[in-house]
Amino acid sequence: MYNNGGAFLALFGGFIFIFLLIGIANYVLMAIGLMKMAQNQGIENPWLAWVPVGNLYIIGKLIRTIEFGANKYEKAELILLIGFAATVVLGAIPLIGTLISLAYMVLSLMCMFKLYKMYAAESATLFLILSIVFAIIAPGIILFKIKDNTPVEVV
Repeated sequence: MYNNGGAFLALFGGFIFIFLLIGIANYVLMAIGLMKMAQNQGIENPWLAWVPVGNLYIIGKLIRTIEFGANKYEKAELILLIGFAATVVLGAIPLIGTLISLAYMVLSLMCMFKLYKMYAAESATLFLILSIVFAIIAPGIILFKIKDNTPVEVV
């Protein structure tokens, strides 16, 4: 009879191609937004926004601190980089890797929420929800949209 395997592979390949284009667009918009924010704040080497791990450094420099409950930690850029490294190194260990990955995801969302509050306080919650639900495209669009806003210090 007929073999529809080729049609399925073509359709699947088309979806992969579309998601790849969307992911690249998100990355470019996010890099432009972070680089502009870093330039506006006088952060050295704003071009690091284009480097896959360098963008974490830029986000950390922009937010400066991370708050966990009543505790406030300086050097957010180092915390983000160490958290990413721990996720990469320990991510393959069955239980520990899962827990560290979840903890890092929460940390990343906390940092993005703080960044959104600094640059668009009235829309920060909506932006965070959009970033979770539409993770493949929303963060790039949001950061590009708010890149020229004047940041406020989040208390």
